[in-house]
Amino acid sequence: MGVVWLADDERLQRPVAVKQLWPSTPDPAQDRETRARALREGRIAARLRHPHVVTVHDVTEHNGQPMLVMEYVPSRSLATVLAEQGALSPRTVARLGIQAASALAAAHAAGIVHRDVKPGNILVGDDGTIKIADFGISQAPGDVTISRSGVVAGTPAYLAPEIARGHQPSPESDIFSLGSTLYTAVEGVPAFGEDGEEPLAVLRRVAATDFEPPRQAGPLRPVLMAMMRPEPEARPTAGQLTVALSAVAEGRPLDPATLDPASGRTQPVLRTPAESSATGPVPEFQTAGGGTRLDSRPVSAETAPGSG
Repeated sequence: MGVVWLADDERLQRPVAVKQLWPSTPDPAQDRETRARALREGRIAARLRHPHVVTVHDVTEHNGQPMLVMEYVPSRSLATVLAEQGALSPRTVARLGIQAASALAAAHAAGIVHRDVKPGNILVGDDGTIKIADFGISQAPGDVTISRSGVVAGTPAYLAPEIARGHQPSPESDIFSLGSTLYTAVEGVPAFGEDGEEPLAVLRRVAATDFEPPRQAGPLRPVLMAMMRPEPEARPTAGQLTVALSAVAEGRPLDPATLDPASGRTQPVLRTPAESSATGPVPEFQTAGGGTRLDSRPVSAETAPGSG
């Protein structure tokens, strides 16, 4: 709920993204929740210094409204990429997935659960490098919930089934959400429902894990099916996924043990784009065009006041 602006950091002479949050209602309790969310996102992101997580530099206020000062990432969301280009190839999706899984592995190792992994929260640079954004509803050790009673935090079409049934979020629920996100990327349509569909109908399908197996995923198919297993304990860890997705991205045979949590929940070495050619530039992405920076203009709108 708010808007993200491109601004200049005059002290350090660098561009930054400034996320301004508004409460969705004039209710003072909602205003307190919005402030808590801003502080929460800043605090959690500050714990995660990772190449595939958007860095938060500061949390401040302007005219009484909380604002997050973040690194500026010239990019489009994965949701925008898919809307403009359609479904991506399995190997391209695997490259994106390696980076996202690496970021989640770091978050989970720190005891942080994102809770809202979806195409709109994955930023894709023109070279194929991704960053996970929006830790505003994440859960960290020692946190208490800031969601209002009875409200499911997250986006219905990308929730894990256990979350749709009212259970607590976990690293395994993030894995399901990432699997659902990668499913959308390779199939071109979400597994559980299109935008604008009645949320409760989507939640019912999610709770029942009622989706069509992927048809265009090729070698990525067994990875997606493992990530979207109904039982949380049956899903691979984020660390295991970096190994499995690397095999898909590099065209190597997939070792089934990498998708079996019973093989040991040890975290393998996580590879970043600088360490692996599998996460290098992705030529399938089209550039977004000119790179002219416009100061004091919103670079992405979420839900501005009065927009519903």
